[in-house]
Amino acid sequence: MLKLLLTIFLFFALQSCAPLVSTVGMVSLGATSKEKGLGITVRDNLIKATISNYIYKFNPDLIADTTIFVNNGSVLFTGKVKKPNDKIELTKIAWKVKGVVEVNNEIQITDTSTLKNIARDIASVAEIRARIMSDQNINSLNFSVDVVNDKVYLSGVASNKEELRLVKAHASSARYIKEVYNFIILAKDPR
Repeated sequence: MLKLLLTIFLFFALQSCAPLVSTVGMVSLGATSKEKGLGITVRDNLIKATISNYIYKFNPDLIADTTIFVNNGSVLFTGKVKKPNDKIELTKIAWKVKGVVEVNNEIQITDTSTLKNIARDIASVAEIRARIMSDQNINSLNFSVDVVNDKVYLSGVASNKEELRLVKAHASSARYIKEVYNFIILAKDPR
């Protein structure tokens, strides 16, 4: 056990020191979780540390205003960012990490558009998620949907090209959507 923690510590020490301080303590404290088991807890903490490291490299200011939770490979972002693109980038970063099976981005944007745009974006997200969830040919847990100013950003992992096509079709046919940006990868792509 001690060797594993030391290996984790050295791995992150060589990559970046800033998120390391908080992450190493969480790895050692969280590893005793009885509900998930030691292996899953360590894996979740490694996912969180890797995401934190990527975010720090992308923009160190985002670390202070956001919180990352990882449970059985499912990532949840909370907090605030100023720009919509930062929220989208966080989702893209999370999907790059091996072991991530779901990304829920609940980050709030402080520099917002008009109230009308916000309402339309919320309605679009709900419509697209409902369509994806009701389609039995799609595993809806594998995809994230973000809408900013009538532009939808899709990310996640599709099991095959048909599932990818269906997700894009549901997104593009939503009522207010003007553009679709696809960041979905296929499951057989190296991650």
